[in-house]
Amino acid sequence: MSMGNDPASSPPRFQPLRKGRSPRHAQGQGRDGHNLLLRTLLDGYSLFLEDIQGPAGRVFQNFADLLVGRLDLPLVMVSTLLPDDQGLQIVALSGRAAAYLRGFDSGDERQRGGGVLYPACAALRQDAPLRLKIATTEALPWVERARRFHLGGCLQIPFQDDGGGRWVLSLYCHERGRLPHFSASLTEQLRKTLRQFLERRSDARELLRLRRYQSAALRVQQELLREKSSESSWQRLVEILVNETPVSSAWVAARKSNTSLLAIRALASRDASHLQTLQGLDLSLDPSLWPQGQSFVGQAWRERRPLGPAPLFPPDETPAAPDPRRHPPPLGSAMVWPIFISENSEPRAALVVEADHSQWFNEALRNLLTQISESFSLSLEQREYQRRIENLALMDALTRLPNRRYLEQWLEESLARNHHNAHNCLAICMLDLDGFKAVNDHYGHAAGDHLLQEIAARVQQSLRSNDLFARWGGDEFVLVMEDMPDRRHIEEALNKIRLLIEDPIGLGTDTVKVGTSMGVCVCAGGSQENAAGFLRQADSALYVSKRRKGCRSRVWTFSDELDAGGKDDLTR
Repeated sequence: MSMGNDPASSPPRFQPLRKGRSPRHAQGQGRDGHNLLLRTLLDGYSLFLEDIQGPAGRVFQNFADLLVGRLDLPLVMVSTLLPDDQGLQIVALSGRAAAYLRGFDSGDERQRGGGVLYPACAALRQDAPLRLKIATTEALPWVERARRFHLGGCLQIPFQDDGGGRWVLSLYCHERGRLPHFSASLTEQLRKTLRQFLERRSDARELLRLRRYQSAALRVQQELLREKSSESSWQRLVEILVNETPVSSAWVAARKSNTSLLAIRALASRDASHLQTLQGLDLSLDPSLWPQGQSFVGQAWRERRPLGPAPLFPPDETPAAPDPRRHPPPLGSAMVWPIFISENSEPRAALVVEADHSQWFNEALRNLLTQISESFSLSLEQREYQRRIENLALMDALTRLPNRRYLEQWLEESLARNHHNAHNCLAICMLDLDGFKAVNDHYGHAAGDHLLQEIAARVQQSLRSNDLFARWGGDEFVLVMEDMPDRRHIEEALNKIRLLIEDPIGLGTDTVKVGTSMGVCVCAGGSQENAAGFLRQADSALYVSKRRKGCRSRVWTFSDELDAGGKDDLTR
């Protein structure tokens, strides 16, 4: 049996009559007793108005305490019918005879057939007030128990709320006392007032819930805009959802690169065991995989639309028990919102929200989650645009190679990494194209642009992950190669680049061929020179390489082959 707040923790706000006395006007049916009843009910109505947003159990407990104290009743109870007619749940209980109702299972069918809750259940069945005098009632288990507690009679007043919920106010009198006289009109007014309290409380709590939802939506928007990292903002999003709404778990899944697998990137849950299960969850977009590809998340992703509420996984029809790491036990119901950057794009992520019961996903919560998913999409779109803008600022528009600004940043970082490298070295190669001007003059600038794009693509595809090929300007480029063991490896890489550049390029029906000149600066670990100094050395070596064009045995010149003044000795 579920109880409301402990009366000891919520003392009556009105002074009760002294115990042991039953004044005539308190229990009589005369004018004084009627006036006391009216004043008591009016004070009770003020309780309902003052605490309209409070828990129903607390308000009803205060009301029960008031009735017990003012009317000198031994027992007052407020109970509600559980969903699916599973029995009565006591939400408020007050009076010296409260032990009469304590310790009984409200869901036990025997209670309705003749147990202590039988009178309340009978009033609910007939949906009308029920007055019983225990001395004249047939012998039932509750009657014998009531006599042991010196109860003389009871009045059961049923009422309903706007959601169809059914409640009972139960008043019990002393064995030698009388019940307060409720006329038909007064009883109906009391039922109406109790119903209105529950309706207004529901409206007030719904308004409060909407305000909380609006506050949560605003906080999510602020976090999504404030955080620079996508995953850190996603984590704050799911934490806000779990803290500010009735959902049990919230998480964000994103696709792993070049696979059909989905990985959870942000996760929050009230349930520690479910949290642990989700952390090891395998999900896939391939519907042929069981159970990874049969999740509600994958279905929403493939269908590109929000889905739910429904179980996260369909029922497992296989006889063997599923692996909990791959198929978590159902928490209840889930809803999924695919997140897009643009209308025709593939989903970039999925927002998954789980609740213990599907009824939590009411219209207000759905609207909130839809609003958050739209803010989520907007933040991803904003970050995508920001990334593109940053790329445009650091990329060459024609060749799509890193530009000079990006090169300078990269080179500073490369030199910092190379500074503590005692075994390998860093090579900086500045090169330009021999014969490019002739192609540009003969075929036009469009042909020259195509040639630059083709060479950029060839070299870019041949690089290692820690190499960089950038456009310096015009037909000049810079190649940065990290972790080169020795000069022989550097020359092998340079020769490979030379062959790629010299390979003929088609221009319509014609083919053209260009060459290259290179200037190379090798930076050993521990060098104190900065990026600008090494680039100057590579540029000086390139100048010498171009001067040697007619009499050189290789297309590159190393900076350490120059004399102290930065010039070569052509007689060597």
